[in-house]
Amino acid sequence: MINTEKAREEFKRVFPFTEVCTQYIARYNTKSGKEIALERDRSEALYVWLQRFDTQIEGIKVKNEKFPGEPYDRKQTRNSNLNDKNSPKLKQGNKVWYLEIENMDALKELLAWYARI
Repeated sequence: MINTEKAREEFKRVFPFTEVCTQYIARYNTKSGKEIALERDRSEALYVWLQRFDTQIEGIKVKNEKFPGEPYDRKQTRNSNLNDKNSPKLKQGNKVWYLEIENMDALKELLAWYARI
């Protein structure tokens, strides 16, 4: 079982002072202005929404039922908390990636990569 509160602590360490939280997501910003959001209400794995993903990190799967292995199309519906108020760059109308992260090591590697782009 994955602890989303421990994951939030890792997000806060990598992207300090940028957290915007709802009951269901926690969104963060990189120094270059990219958004990344953690789904807070999942326990089987960590689920993350982000603007870019082009790396192969062990323990991460791209999730998209409509187009397996692909990013969410601009027209595809997504978590309703990804909206103008909480995460304007991840909301519907933007191409985004939805990832399933199986462990904390994979999360740490992803966050380190995302912080550099």
